[in-house]
Amino acid sequence: MIKFFRKIRQNLLSEGKTGSYLRYAIGEIVLVMIGILLALQVSNWNENRKDRISERKILDNIHEDFKKNKVNFDSMKVINYRNLAALDSMVALFPLNMDSLKINTFLEYDKQIEGITYNAYSSTVELVINSNSLQLIQDEELQQYLVSWKEVLLDFQEEETGYYNMMNNQFWPYLIEVFDYTGEDTEMGLKGMSTIKFQNMYINRRNYLRNIIKAIEEEPIENHINEIIRLTEPKDG
Repeated sequence: MIKFFRKIRQNLLSEGKTGSYLRYAIGEIVLVMIGILLALQVSNWNENRKDRISERKILDNIHEDFKKNKVNFDSMKVINYRNLAALDSMVALFPLNMDSLKINTFLEYDKQIEGITYNAYSSTVELVINSNSLQLIQDEELQQYLVSWKEVLLDFQEEETGYYNMMNNQFWPYLIEVFDYTGEDTEMGLKGMSTIKFQNMYINRRNYLRNIIKAIEEEPIENHINEIIRLTEPKDG
């Protein structure tokens, strides 16, 4: 093709057709420029297509992670509400005063309390942010939710950490002192459960759990989960 164009130029020059040659040369330059622009456009289109494929894979992974996060969050929320209801009922029985009926009811409620913490899937979000893949995501609103997710999660988990620090450092050590876990000295346990300190321990436990419930209801974590799921939902077509 290059030889073909060169031959045309040579023929025009040899025939003395300078004007025709100039017009031809300009036309050739224009054609070359158009070719370059088309090649760039095709290259840009291809790169954009690759970016959109990569973006969709990222969004799909985040979407799946946060659907799991929602299931775990809803489960954690239900259990904590149930725990709080049990603790409210237990505190309402105070003072126990060696009353066997109250104590038996108290212990039944105690069996209903489950230990649980919120464990979220965040590896995909962290990978996206740390690898600078965030720029592949076109939705700016989604970008903001993803960037702030770690901080929102940590803020919520602070309340859980406070609760379990209290349980491990105050509550359980006290119960070990009050109860005979061999079951031989039941009188020791009955007396311990009738003290003000025992009652205060459970009231304190309830108050810490209320902080978790408050965080569930007032902090933005649940909204973050729902919005990230919504914004990463595959679009029809």
